[in-house]
Amino acid sequence: MRWLFFRKRLGPLPGGYIKQLLSRVEGWLSYHEALYLYALAAAGPAEGKIVEIGSWKGKSTVILAKGSKQGRREEVYAIDPHKGGPDQEAHGHKDVDSEMEFRNNVRQEQVADQVRPMVMRSDEAATGWSGPVRLLWIDGDHSYEAVRQDFLLWEPFVAPGGVIAFHDTYAWEGPRRVVEEMVLVSRKFAVIGLVDSITAVKKLSGAEPLVLLRSYCLLFARYLYKLGRRHVLPGDLRKLSKAVMKWLSSVG
Repeated sequence: MRWLFFRKRLGPLPGGYIKQLLSRVEGWLSYHEALYLYALAAAGPAEGKIVEIGSWKGKSTVILAKGSKQGRREEVYAIDPHKGGPDQEAHGHKDVDSEMEFRNNVRQEQVADQVRPMVMRSDEAATGWSGPVRLLWIDGDHSYEAVRQDFLLWEPFVAPGGVIAFHDTYAWEGPRRVVEEMVLVSRKFAVIGLVDSITAVKKLSGAEPLVLLRSYCLLFARYLYKLGRRHVLPGDLRKLSKAVMKWLSSVG
């Protein structure tokens, strides 16, 4: 995967640490998704803050903070009311308050100095926000209305050349619809990464023909992968298209 060695000065991604973290901190993030988020945080394009919508107990927060710290980049603004919701209830978590565990995990993983918790809803955080965002990670409420609101509220803050990454863009209707109906059809964005359930797009700052070419290739591989998920195409082709998506994915 091209982003495994995204910069010689940073070296290979810390796969061993990430595997341990995934087992220590509760949450829903695959190994390859974690590697990709780390790479985006450490070496992604543009300048600005990193904003995470949906922190839960801090798994992706720690990954983003570790990557950004390794790249000597910006702080991570972690937005979550920490009161649970439909997504957590779907996994058997009801009437939860995850803030204490989130803060403990951030502290134990030694990234408290790199994380700025914002214990509030996404819309509340957007109201008082100012300044550019170089990486926007959308992984909050997965309902269509909520994902759409997160995108519409925060996309204007994303700097030209910045990245928006959506989680769970296949199995969950909300993220999938927003990506397909509002992002993939827009000329403002080009797909730069399709890693497991993550869809990452770059906000174009002008004519970028190579970025667009890779985007078209990724979209074709994504189309084949979706056909494979619906068993329209053989399973081997689905596996091949998934491998192609990972190989073509980059951080910018």
